[in-house]
Amino acid sequence: MILGFILNLTQKDESSDEGVLFVVVLFLVSFVFLTIFLVYQKFQILKWQKGIFPIDLTLNSDNLLKAYISLAGLVIRVNPEESNPKFYYSVNYFSKKFPSSNLDFKYLLRFSLRYPIKSDLVCEWLNLNLKEDVHKLQIIYFLTGLAMIDSSIKVTEYKLLLNLINKLSLKESDFQSILAMFLKDHQNEKEQQETKSSTRNLERKKSLKILGVKEGVKFEEIKKSYRKLVQKYHPDKFEQLGEDQIEMAKNRFLTIQKAYEYLELNYS
Repeated sequence: MILGFILNLTQKDESSDEGVLFVVVLFLVSFVFLTIFLVYQKFQILKWQKGIFPIDLTLNSDNLLKAYISLAGLVIRVNPEESNPKFYYSVNYFSKKFPSSNLDFKYLLRFSLRYPIKSDLVCEWLNLNLKEDVHKLQIIYFLTGLAMIDSSIKVTEYKLLLNLINKLSLKESDFQSILAMFLKDHQNEKEQQETKSSTRNLERKKSLKILGVKEGVKFEEIKKSYRKLVQKYHPDKFEQLGEDQIEMAKNRFLTIQKAYEYLELNYS
């Protein structure tokens, strides 16, 4: 009985030693792998800081996103005056195109702006991994929209995009087609804005005329004129003049009301 107790105790000690040994080995293995990972990450960061886009990267969503970010950084850098709206245009685009990515778009784009990547290497990687021109043109479409966020394209931006077109072995005519689409969109938008502005001016003049005041008067004068007209054309004053007169008074009253409400919101 005593012998059995001693053997059992010995086995427990051996089992405990084996557990400790397993934990130590597991810790050492984890430490080694973590060290290797950190060294690899540091090596990759150093490469990026030197403008090197690794050609041996496998094609996946995250690496394609890195290519997008690298080229976006180059486009933003050639016209830094518009860097802030272009930065957020890019981040918004990435969040929509790569919704499942866990990469920090803002951090990587800032990093790319600080350490610009060599366009030759990015384009070489894209040529190796994107066999269809349509996929590369999609990148050019994004970059063109990025360059034209201010409704125009600068000479430096145009030259950069044309250079990327050549490096990606794409047709210049395709780029010109994309550019024309953006120019047309901006032109249509400009025309719509001008039409709205013209309509507002006409509505403003019409409202001022209805209230019997001239352009440039203070809003207090408009309010005074409105109150006088409301008293003058209030439908209650036409009750004894027949249904047709009452109807005319109501319409006139509503017209005055709408004119005043429009100026109240739009007069400055």
